[in-house]
Amino acid sequence: MSETEPQFKGPAIAVVVPVHNGAAFLQQCLASLAAQTFGDFACFVVDDGSTDESAELAAAWESRDARFVVIHQRQSGVAAARAAGVRAGLNLNARWFAFCDADDCYHKQFLDALYRAAQTTRCQIACCRYDCFTEDIPPESPPPSQTTVFQPPAHLDALLHDHRVDFGLWNKLYAHELITAEIMDNGLAYNEDLVANWQIFSAADGCAYVDFAGYHYRQHAASASHRALPPESIDQQRQAAVFIREHASPAIQQSANAFYYEKLVYLASMILRRDDAAAYRVQINELGVGIRAGLQDPNLGRNPRLPLAIRAAAWATINCPVLWRKVCRTMLKDRR
Repeated sequence: MSETEPQFKGPAIAVVVPVHNGAAFLQQCLASLAAQTFGDFACFVVDDGSTDESAELAAAWESRDARFVVIHQRQSGVAAARAAGVRAGLNLNARWFAFCDADDCYHKQFLDALYRAAQTTRCQIACCRYDCFTEDIPPESPPPSQTTVFQPPAHLDALLHDHRVDFGLWNKLYAHELITAEIMDNGLAYNEDLVANWQIFSAADGCAYVDFAGYHYRQHAASASHRALPPESIDQQRQAAVFIREHASPAIQQSANAFYYEKLVYLASMILRRDDAAAYRVQINELGVGIRAGLQDPNLGRNPRLPLAIRAAAWATINCPVLWRKVCRTMLKDRR
């Protein structure tokens, strides 16, 4: 980030909230934005063709708080909704961008802490940890004054392998020059945030990390083993990992290879834990081919960046699938 920022007339931060039939949680989400200790923001609530009361709830916030703006569009998916919010923020000359899913909430100091971190470190990205909740938001602790900086290419490695950083868009603050509508709307319905973040991080000069749970992620109560897992989600998650592997620079290639192989093993495990795993025979066979081919590959299954647990899971997936399915159904039953 340059030493002196250009003069802007718009808000310091544009917050984009895509929503589709999220009335059950939208009120709590927007209330957490209104309660931010950092007030110089505009919130673009993008109604993605909702048929419930989401639009009405958003309109009520718009009518009583000038910082909230509602955008309506035909149902086009979360990526297109984020892109619409980005266009609105860029048109308003926002200097920074943040994202929040409609069923989640911000810590009251989320914007303030990340904005201060970005300003102090001169990084183009700032991020924090997240915590999970189902009904009540966890108790909030104030953010620390210390900030860790991930310099290139360590920031890309952190994006792929550091769960504190994560690859979600929602626990981060981005400089406007990194953000375009095209990056947001990449044609994926699953792992669209991973691909967008990879492109953004690849163009960034580093990432500032603030060690506090600044984002509250709602983990829905239904058992993960019973949630829908569309076959296209498996295909697109694998496609996202392939994209990263193919676009990694030599400095980060080993890390990207490990991420790709771990994704194959993860997807296989997510299928095997399900009651209806037999319905995914095509997908599990395709994943098995990739896992088997990589078992002895120094870039994949024998990659030194690959955790030992993932190596063991890869071996078990191929060599003792019946036993491994029992393990997955027992140990991974409720993993999100």
